[in-house]
Amino acid sequence: MEHITLFTDILPEEQERMRVCFHAREMTFRNGETIMEYSSSIKKIGLILYGRAVLNCCDAEGNQHIIDELNKDAVFGEPFLLPTDSQHYYVCATEETRVMFIDYEHVIKRCEQACHHHSQMVSNLLQLTAIQSRQQNERIYMLSRSSTRKKLMAYLNALSIEKHSKDLKLPMSYTALAQYLSVDRSAMTRELKNLEEEGIIKKSGKQIHIN
Repeated sequence: MEHITLFTDILPEEQERMRVCFHAREMTFRNGETIMEYSSSIKKIGLILYGRAVLNCCDAEGNQHIIDELNKDAVFGEPFLLPTDSQHYYVCATEETRVMFIDYEHVIKRCEQACHHHSQMVSNLLQLTAIQSRQQNERIYMLSRSSTRKKLMAYLNALSIEKHSKDLKLPMSYTALAQYLSVDRSAMTRELKNLEEEGIIKKSGKQIHIN
């Protein structure tokens, strides 16, 4: 599948004009800094230019869960996940991360010139929304598995398909992975050891090979 970004099929010179037209602004965040807190209204879209971040959810009881990981070219914001009053969503940098922010209002309102690259961006945005919906469905499938082992294998197989390889590097720490899969960290460690002893995987740090 073609890799779609917010600026796919938009020429560099058109991108520069759009940055001005859309009042785009860039900010750099350090590891651990909050990039965006979601609100009940649709205000802005974030595009990761480099770095890595995670989308977190905090429920009414104060329990924190990792909802999604966000890498270069990932987009996020209220249009992709309408928050509820009982849950707090926020994006946090996990390393130095630079983000471009675009006001959502400037994206959905056509300018007087009705330029092609504006229409192309809206098309890209719709495709990205569909991709994120599919990814969220994949995660629901992982979380619906009946055991820690099955959740782990569902995640590793999905990552293998995404990377087109059986040689994988986990994009997050094991602690973060346990949170992402909603499993106990110790139980996950035991299952990884069992999978390795059974010859299903080979593991060295965050490097994993699926046999």
